[in-house]
Amino acid sequence: MAVPLDDVRPLLAGIVRWDDDGATVEIGAEEVRVQGDPERLRAILGDCDGRLALRSIAERHGPDGRALIDSLIERRAVVNGAEAWRVLHRQSSVGSALGQPIGDDELAALERGSFAPSQAIGTRVALEPERGTTGQLAARRRSAAPGGPSRPATFASLSSILAATYGVNSEAGETRSGTVPSAGALYPLAVHVLLREPLPPVERGLWWHDPLSLPLGQVAGDAAQVDELFVAEPWCAALLARRQPIVFLSADLERPSRKYGPRAYRYGLMEAGAAMQAAYLTATELGVPIRAIGGIDDGAVHRFLQLPDTTVPLLAILIGT
Repeated sequence: MAVPLDDVRPLLAGIVRWDDDGATVEIGAEEVRVQGDPERLRAILGDCDGRLALRSIAERHGPDGRALIDSLIERRAVVNGAEAWRVLHRQSSVGSALGQPIGDDELAALERGSFAPSQAIGTRVALEPERGTTGQLAARRRSAAPGGPSRPATFASLSSILAATYGVNSEAGETRSGTVPSAGALYPLAVHVLLREPLPPVERGLWWHDPLSLPLGQVAGDAAQVDELFVAEPWCAALLARRQPIVFLSADLERPSRKYGPRAYRYGLMEAGAAMQAAYLTATELGVPIRAIGGIDDGAVHRFLQLPDTTVPLLAILIGT
């Protein structure tokens, strides 16, 4: 499914700093240096906006322009425009230079706030919801806290939550469907489970959940060290110390980005959110504590899960306390 190099639409993957001798492309904590006449470099890099195919840029700027972009692609300072998610994911990850500090008072004000339309005309009508099981479960949904009641996961409860979180039905000749909606029925999420204690009949280690046939397959043996995978937060450390199962949701964006281009990342986030909600509702029904954690170290988790280059970790979910 690889796109021919001539058809790639180059997109700069970072912020460019200019000086008298050339430019530096900042890619997260890394820097890629480009030497040359700044005016010519501005013309070449200016065309790396994800709109023009590489062959067109080469025709415009000649062999040396093509060679420059080839080298930037090799050094990951330029990506295919269809994979713009790489830039967004890097900028939204732990350790990104983007953002600003926040104080306790401002944080408290944000927590009290909510969206309100700017042009509401004043009429308000109360809802009259019918009492259904799903609505009642959603109203009871809570994120586990360190001071909450303890209820460890069992293999049965973990199995139920995994099957509801991301199960895919596949009938011959029919479009695939599953427990959550998926753009184009591509179902790109990868689901891993880390067990730091045995959960008979499953032993300790890292496991992969196959959503098509619902087995667990072992990926790695005893992997007990998880502190470096999460942003340091006291409540998070307290929950992790209970050594209950951790589910990781990642998005394999190779197939979706080939079909949807940059929208693939958005769809992956939507799908992970739907899977998280399915996990919460099922855990609520079973009375099992659950807590989603978005504060993961993307690079560390990527290495830990042994993910391919086109797959990005999005979320961790603690099951049981």
